Amino acid sequence: MAFPPIARATLQAALINAGSNILAQAIGAYRDERPFELDSQALFQFTTCAFILSPLTFLWLEGLESKFPGHDDSSASSPKTEKVKQKPTLNVTNTVIKIVIDQIVGGAWNTAAFIMAMGFLRGQDWDTILQQIQKDFWPIMVAGFKLWPFVSVLNFTVVPTDKRLLVGSLFGVLWAVYLSLMSG
Repeated sequence: MAFPPIARATLQAALINAGSNILAQAIGAYRDERPFELDSQALFQFTTCAFILSPLTFLWLEGLESKFPGHDDSSASSPKTEKVKQKPTLNVTNTVIKIVIDQIVGGAWNTAAFIMAMGFLRGQDWDTILQQIQKDFWPIMVAGFKLWPFVSVLNFTVVPTDKRLLVGSLFGVLWAVYLSLMSG
């Protein structure tokens, strides 16, 4: 039975995020010079957050691609080119637009959604979650600007649309370790 692309991408992202959280816990134990003991509640919360946010991210990436196609398939057919299949050319304008929108709007939305989802999963009330957003939003966004623009360029130039969440998740191992360590 084949899973729909969104389900496959979500499952991949959740498994990668779970591994990232375990790695972050191990790094935290090593850093604090204490024996590693798996915090299953933190693992559950982090993985559940990935199950919640990954489908939304998948749809976000697909929506960006549909609104701003990254490749022009306007290879006009002529008698000379009919036999040679031309590779679609990169639409640089659309690609730059997607990167900027993804970094500013997508990054802000994902950061706030992550903080909110983790707060709700931890049983925090709305006021506490809002305080957490005020405290952590900009540090996370600024840190994200050191990684995610590179990932967006890679994703929007060479990675097929249905594989972008997977590629983001693989780079997200580093990011998830950072978020796991930052979110306690």
